[in-house]
Amino acid sequence: MAGDVQLADLGVARQIADGGQGVVFRVAGPDGLLLKLYHDEVRVNADELGRLIALPEGFAPPDRRLVAASTAWPCGRVFHRGRCVGLLMREAPPRFVTSIAGAPRLLELQFLLYPRRPMWRELVMPSADERRRLAVRYARLFQVLHGNGVLVGDVSMRNLLWSLVRGPGVFALDCDGFRLLGRRPAVRQADTAGWVDPAARIGLPTLDSDRYKLALVVLRLLLADHAVTPTDDLGGRLDPELLELADRAARPGERPAAADWLPALAGVQV
Repeated sequence: MAGDVQLADLGVARQIADGGQGVVFRVAGPDGLLLKLYHDEVRVNADELGRLIALPEGFAPPDRRLVAASTAWPCGRVFHRGRCVGLLMREAPPRFVTSIAGAPRLLELQFLLYPRRPMWRELVMPSADERRRLAVRYARLFQVLHGNGVLVGDVSMRNLLWSLVRGPGVFALDCDGFRLLGRRPAVRQADTAGWVDPAARIGLPTLDSDRYKLALVVLRLLLADHAVTPTDDLGGRLDPELLELADRAARPGERPAAADWLPALAGVQV
């Protein structure tokens, strides 16, 4: 529980990342919180950010637990001179961090979408069965978010994490980009190149575009292919049930819901 805080009250913080919309700092203290300080040109809708922060309180307990375990959901707004300039969020748990060339790295989805590289020799890669179980976890997360009226919006191989420690698990970053159905976003939403729904307007996510992006996550994860799309010829590369879902994902307005992927990915223990 962070709540609203003044930037000046946060004390010492160490920069750990610099992204498209802001700089991320690790805040000194026992709570394991990160500060995302937006770049000056980013305008924040403080009211919408407050609604997003409070939203999980109204979820059913199982959904609230899943979101808490699987996302860096914002937990507080940061103000400076009367303006919302950032947010607080929890850091990804240690199971979602690995070592690459002796340096700590988040276990981003990108590691599963390209051929193994020599510098990744320390990385334990998932088996085909574990890839399916990770796909189940991603689909389940989307199912819970959509069921509670939340759109993910921007999806990329950098803002989705994975882990095999204590069994397959997933974790979502950049949750301030999530938005409530029918409401304005807290911050301008990005659309990562290569993960854009060709049928959608840039920066205006819909439930249908979210479903398309989930299809990209599932297909690219299962096939270890960073560029595959539902419109590609996937015959012989997928089970018949998954092939049928991929075909539906290629048709705007008919894209499978997150729940539709779960039976097709059945046969694995989650």
